[in-house]
Amino acid sequence: MANSPRGESVVYRVSRILRAFDEDHQVLSATQVAHRADLAISTAHRMVGSMVNEGLLLRTPEGRYRLGLILWELAHRSTVYESFSAAARPFLEGVHQTLRKTVSLAILDPADVSIIYLERLATGHDDTDVSSLAGRLPVLSTAPGQVMLAFAPQNVQDQYIDQADQDPGVTAQRLNRQDLVDRLAQVKRDGWAHVAEVLSAGSSGTAAPIFGRRQRVIGAISIVRPVEEINLNVQLPVLLAAAKGLSQLMAQQPEHYQDFA
Repeated sequence: MANSPRGESVVYRVSRILRAFDEDHQVLSATQVAHRADLAISTAHRMVGSMVNEGLLLRTPEGRYRLGLILWELAHRSTVYESFSAAARPFLEGVHQTLRKTVSLAILDPADVSIIYLERLATGHDDTDVSSLAGRLPVLSTAPGQVMLAFAPQNVQDQYIDQADQDPGVTAQRLNRQDLVDRLAQVKRDGWAHVAEVLSAGSSGTAAPIFGRRQRVIGAISIVRPVEEINLNVQLPVLLAAAKGLSQLMAQQPEHYQDFA
C-alpha cells in the first residue's frame, strides 16, 4: 500500500478526509478538505476524486464534497450497533417521555479515546448541550464516559487515564492521575455518574451503565439538562430503572451482538 512522503498510508489519509466532515462541516471544498485533514492541496484533490469514484464522497453540482450515501448504507449494515440501538430505543423513549429531557445512548471507542452517541432523543433546543447523534466527546469529561470507564477492566481504565492529557475537561480542571482514579472509584461505588459544567457552561449530565453478558459494561444511558434543572431525587431513579431494564435485556443477547464493548 503506497505511503505519502510523511510515511502515512492511504488508509490513514482516507480516514482523515472522512473525519474532516462533521455536523458543522457537512459540505467542503477540496481546499477545505486539505486544510481540515492536514493534507497537501494536490493530494486532497486527487484523493477526493478517487473517493467520489468509490462512492465514499459525493460531489455536489457546485463542485464541493459531502459524505457519500454508501457510508450510511455500510453503517446500517453493522447489525451489532444497530441491534444495540434498537434494543435501547424503548428504554430511551420511556426516559424521554417521563423526564422531558434529552436522553442518549453512548458507547466507548478505545481507538479514539472518546465516546460516541448511537442514539439521542432531544427535547427542544439547548445551547448548553454539546452531545449529538453519531457525535464524539472525550471520555473523562462526560458522565457516560466516566460511568463506562468506572466499570471497565483496570487495563482499559489505565489506557484512558494514560491519555488524559488529550481530554480538554481534564486539563481545564487540572486533574492529576490520582484525582481521576479517585473519581472513577467513587462513580463505581455510586453506580452512576454526574458531571456539571465541564465541557459546556450551564450544562450537566447524568449517566448510568449498561451491562451485557457476564456483567460486562457495554454502554451508558444519559440525560443532559441545564444545571438549574437538576433534581437527582426525581431524575436518577428513572435513569437507573431504564439502565437496569436494558441491561437485563442485553444480558440475554448472543455474545457476538456485544463485540463492540
